[in-house]
Amino acid sequence: MTYKGFDKDLKCRGFKYEIGKEYTAEGEISACKNGFHACEVPLDVMTYYPPDDSRYCEVEQSGKMSKDSDDSKVASQKIKIGAEIGIPGLVKAQIEWVRKSCENAPEQIAQGDCGHAAAQGNCGHAAAQGY
Repeated sequence: MTYKGFDKDLKCRGFKYEIGKEYTAEGEISACKNGFHACEVPLDVMTYYPPDDSRYCEVEQSGKMSKDSDDSKVASQKIKIGAEIGIPGLVKAQIEWVRKSCENAPEQIAQGDCGHAAAQGNCGHAAAQGY
């Protein structure tokens, strides 16, 4: 399952979509160039379609695929537009995505009087508690 943003008319880059319909792209599939784009990480769609006047849907992508290196954006040869989920649905999906991401992660806990934690990367976040 991936997530796609649209303008208020359910258009993306001038192409009009309909909920429940499937579409197929022609040509070489390449992220940011050609294909149908959506994001694996739910809240990444807000990078492309801000919440003030956008619509959001769950989508299924298939066929040839190409990933973007900057975020979780994926271009696909085929896309099926699923349910419209709005901002509440994106937030719920994000929480579920984080939960699933943590299931197989090694346990790393910082706690106690001198708890420390480290985060790396462009958007790393961490928290530590204690004195």
